Amino acid sequence: MWRAWNLPKTKLTFKVLFNLILWGLWIGLPLLSPVHQTHENEHPHAHVNPEFSEHIWLELLTVVPLFYIITLILVPHVFKRFGVFVFFVSLFGVIALFFGIQAFYHLYFLPFDDHKGFFDPQGIFPLIMISGIASTYGLLLEFINFEAEKEERSNEQLKSELSFLRSQISPHFIFNILNSIVYLIRTKADKQAEDVTIRLSSLMRYMLYDSDQSMVPLDRELEYLRNYVDLQRMRFEGDVAIEFEMMGTVRGCKIEPMLLIPFVENAVKHGVSFVKDPFIAIKFSIDQGQLIFHVKNKKGKIKDDFKDDSSGIGLKNVLRRLELLYPDQHKITIRDTDDEFEVDLQMTLHQN
Repeated sequence: MWRAWNLPKTKLTFKVLFNLILWGLWIGLPLLSPVHQTHENEHPHAHVNPEFSEHIWLELLTVVPLFYIITLILVPHVFKRFGVFVFFVSLFGVIALFFGIQAFYHLYFLPFDDHKGFFDPQGIFPLIMISGIASTYGLLLEFINFEAEKEERSNEQLKSELSFLRSQISPHFIFNILNSIVYLIRTKADKQAEDVTIRLSSLMRYMLYDSDQSMVPLDRELEYLRNYVDLQRMRFEGDVAIEFEMMGTVRGCKIEPMLLIPFVENAVKHGVSFVKDPFIAIKFSIDQGQLIFHVKNKKGKIKDDFKDDSSGIGLKNVLRRLELLYPDQHKITIRDTDDEFEVDLQMTLHQN
């Protein structure tokens, strides 16, 4: 939100409008409703409004310069660099300076106006009022700058973290795919090996080119999953029952790339070894931008104690990516029992 306020065009528009409204009201209102004064001496230009002409000159000599000194010098430089105490000392000093200029103007340039003494106490109130307005205006601009920079730093950190997570997922998944494909190329006929290579090429193309985008069409992500599931079916030759079901319309829906595959890859990796009658179920349901994603696999009674250091990277990363990219827009439930591992994910998709 603050970045939008800090855009050069928006910021310039706000400044111009604020200054036009401020000085239009400050200088123009006395013309519409002047506070008449009684002069003991005759005004040298009787045909003009003496109160308004005096008002204009006083504003040009005192109030207007005071406003811009505060907003352009005291707030952005003195306040930010030296703190509140020095800022207020400087502010009082500047107000005193312009109060003196105001008194000098009354004494030497308005001989027809009889003021009591060198200093007119009433003249201090406009200076204090404009100082309050200028300080508030300047601090508001600084606050917008600060929040915009803070939001930009947060976004940069978010991008860096997401980039790091993606950089971990991609090679991790490639290693699993290559391990899966070795058996297929060694044991299948030439035609089947060619089909496997084509599907692997499609997977690699998606990972290299589409996964760098912030969002991809949902049908591309699902096509990627289908190719992966087909490769696993060919690898296990029917020894592992893999179901892949989809209901609903995916047109117009977008999703973060490589967001769903870690759940499927985890089911294949841990739902086959030491499992009697292995079974993996993958189901999608899309309804008006709401995705329900379900993955379930059987688990073996014998635990695999020889896990590599990368085990679990995919799931940890995808859970973190969901937190970063879909805050308050997803709900995930993971059930891990002795016999089954099950994931239910509900999330709101981006739509065109």
